[in-house]
Amino acid sequence: MTDDVNPAPKTQGPTLVERRVQRIANARSVTIGLALTFVLLALLGAVVMRIVDQHNFPSLGWAVWWALQTVTTVGYGDIVPTTTAGRVVGGVEMVLGISFIAFITAGVTSTVIQRGAAGATQEDRAQRERNTQTIVDALTETRKAIAELDKRLGQIESRITG
Repeated sequence: MTDDVNPAPKTQGPTLVERRVQRIANARSVTIGLALTFVLLALLGAVVMRIVDQHNFPSLGWAVWWALQTVTTVGYGDIVPTTTAGRVVGGVEMVLGISFIAFITAGVTSTVIQRGAAGATQEDRAQRERNTQTIVDALTETRKAIAELDKRLGQIESRITG
């Protein structure tokens, strides 16, 4: 029988799910996902606007043009919804567009910060390696000097006792 009542837990790396989440949840993936969602939001808004306000948006092309203006907050005003349903769709499109612009900006900023931190970490690691090598070189020289002194001391002792 062993005396180990509570054996030490085995250390394991991240699980498959954890690895996938880490890979998916990086800033670049989030930024790309938000940008694609932004485009899909514009297309969805165009389709909905074409359906609810056919008088002001006689073609899908006009509706896409309006949606892109609205979701990007440019809003030229050359095409505007006049029906209540159209204005509601426009309001939702504007709020979501402004929100997504903020999220994309945050995602890009996060990516830049992460890359800067990674670069700083590599520079720090390289500097530590250089410092460690300098210390090792100094210790090697010290060891050689001690060996030389020990050799000289041995010669001196042999002359005195000899």
